[in-house]
This record gives sequence, structure tokens and C-alpha cells, in this order.
Amino acid sequence: MNLRDQILAAQDIPSEELHVKEWDVTVLVKGMSAGERITLMQNAYDQKTQQVNMAAVYPDVVVSCVHDPKSGEAIFTPSDKDALMSKSSAAIESIAAVGLRLSGIGADVEDEAGKGSSSTPSDDSSLS
Repeated sequence: MNLRDQILAAQDIPSEELHVKEWDVTVLVKGMSAGERITLMQNAYDQKTQQVNMAAVYPDVVVSCVHDPKSGEAIFTPSDKDALMSKSSAAIESIAAVGLRLSGIGADVEDEAGKGSSSTPSDDSSLS
């Protein structure tokens, strides 16, 4: 196998199981592909404020990254975003934090993206 084929065949998307105590379930959180990450960041960037709206990012991360640990299938679809926004902010934030980390988006990027944004969720506030 040549180097190109080896790289393209590599299973390089990290994943880990996460117990979501608020829902009493364990989910498989997978990192995003490069294309998914770029699309996510482009869709979340607010041209007017020139900031990333983390309230818009979190439901997209959950939809993209949360899978059934037994089947590996995605649990949510884009049509679930509004319903996810009504769920526990702590649950959504914990899943999003893992999804972002596995996708190569560190806490420093999250902090920078949320600076000055009133829509940045906190542990004790609703995401809606």
C-alpha cells in the first residue's frame, strides 16, 4: 500500500463514550471530519458581530458528533436542533465540549469564540 492509500484508509476520527448523567444514558461521541468542522464553523460565524455564536454551534456539534454506542449510527438529525435547545444546558455543553475536543477545537478556541457574546451558554442558563 502506498502512502496516499495508507493515509486515505486510516481510521483517524477519534471517539469516546460519554455518560450523560442528566439523561442517564451513555452515548458515543465522535469527532467531526475536516469537512464537517469547516461547515460548522462557517455556519456559526456571524458576519455582523464577527464572532462565533456558540449557541448556534452547540446543537450542530451534538447532531454531528453523538452516535449510538452499539450501532455507531447517528442519534440525532438536523431537525432535532430545536428540541435539543430545550434540553439541559449542562448535558448539551458536556457533549459539545467532548465533540469539539475530539474535532480538534480546543477550549481556548471556544473561549475566544464566545468573548463578548451574550449567547454563550453557561452551566446555569438555558441554551434557548
